[in-house]
Amino acid sequence: MKDEELIKEKANSKIKQKASKKSGVFSINTSYSRSELELLQHVIYTNSFRETSIGGDMYWFALALNFKDFKRVAKNKFFWNRYPMMEFMARKKVFCSVTNRMRKTFDKQFGFSPISFLLPEEAGPLEAYME
Repeated sequence: MKDEELIKEKANSKIKQKASKKSGVFSINTSYSRSELELLQHVIYTNSFRETSIGGDMYWFALALNFKDFKRVAKNKFFWNRYPMMEFMARKKVFCSVTNRMRKTFDKQFGFSPISFLLPEEAGPLEAYME
């Protein structure tokens, strides 16, 4: 994306953010979402948010943020659902393993993290936990 397009997108984003602040409705940009779009739209409409494809208070990225996305995130003021430059940690199994290990090692600091199980590897412990 060229610098001119980034500047134009930033201006559009600021206009949309001002409009959403005036109306008091939180808006989510779904233009970067993929297979989770149907669930995301359900959450948006259930919570009386507004779906948008230009600007918005939050951008929903389906994949890990690449460098181009990171530049967009760094230049604009909005929320996003991914950690920048953390493609490896964006994988569910890796993230689950790391957070489980952190919760076991640092219980007080990571007690907020939910108990997670890797399937099918941890099917036995999951069944035991459910009983």
